[in-house]
Amino acid sequence: MRPATPILRLLLAATLGTLVTAAFAPKGWADDDDGDLTLSTLKFFIEFNCTNADIGVQCVLGGEPYDSLRGYGPDGRRIVDLRPRNGLKLQGMSDFFFESAEPSFDEFSLADFLDRFREGIYEFESRTLDGIEQDGETLFTHDIPEGPVITSPLEGDVVDPGNTIITWEPVTLTTALLPPQRPVNIIGYQVIVTRVDPLKVFSVDVKPDVTSMSVPPEFLEPGTEYELEILAVEESDNQTISLLFFNTSG
Repeated sequence: MRPATPILRLLLAATLGTLVTAAFAPKGWADDDDGDLTLSTLKFFIEFNCTNADIGVQCVLGGEPYDSLRGYGPDGRRIVDLRPRNGLKLQGMSDFFFESAEPSFDEFSLADFLDRFREGIYEFESRTLDGIEQDGETLFTHDIPEGPVITSPLEGDVVDPGNTIITWEPVTLTTALLPPQRPVNIIGYQVIVTRVDPLKVFSVDVKPDVTSMSVPPEFLEPGTEYELEILAVEESDNQTISLLFFNTSG
């Protein structure tokens, strides 16, 4: 199996950044009880690739332009400390995205990962260019969904580029790698079809009751290999990817 290309998903996100998705409905602006600002968007979650057996964390946040950013785990220890310099400090940052490395389970076990990133409240705080504190907190869970079972196309299938329908089974449980499995609330799926070289991406978010969709024939070209990824996203934003490669006829 060829490795997945997670950077392609980053190019589709509304925010780009670097390490020091798909976002659904960000929060609106608000003041907290102390009069400080609340981050307009904040997500800190697990991304698990069940096909390649690798795992990592991702963070998406946004707010008023700020000149510093810090993040803290449930134990109060700092996990991020970002301080832009010179022109970027004066300009300020607003949206930000980072993704951790995603070692395979051969290198770093699931148990070690869960011990490194404990469940609980993660807090992020920043200081706006006007000197106002801006913060937010989010619940991080170990509710990792099963990977969607892709029923069509299958690995290596050759499909008609003018009539390609993608189907998958609904995800209802957490991953079997963390027994006992429990019911999981899926809030949506993301379907991504990628021609790797030269890069061309089709991506769509669908509701949790949708388990099939057609790929626009204008997107697919005859005699070409494509990567298919389907992400199941649960209510705490953890997401699990299933992927395969297929070809078009012609």
